[in-house]
Amino acid sequence: MPEPSPDPRRRHLELERPEARRVGRLAVSLLGIGIVAIAAWGLLILWHLVRRGRLIRERLGPPRPVRLPEVETETEIEATSGQPEGHESEAP
Repeated sequence: MPEPSPDPRRRHLELERPEARRVGRLAVSLLGIGIVAIAAWGLLILWHLVRRGRLIRERLGPPRPVRLPEVETETEIEATSGQPEGHESEAP
């Protein structure tokens, strides 16, 4: 794909005001530094949370045995009642 020709007005402004180019580069540099800083903070936060979780888990005792009540499934309910759930017999 051919390169677009540079805008002569823009080129004229760049030659006329080099401080604008420097300010633009400075803004891009600051934006890049900000993005890198945010990424570094994010990585440090993730590392901290993982480390803290491991330390807490190390201090916990083994899990206690738990007995859960038996839960009947729909097929077991139908087998004991003789009718599918939701289909109650109507009295005449």
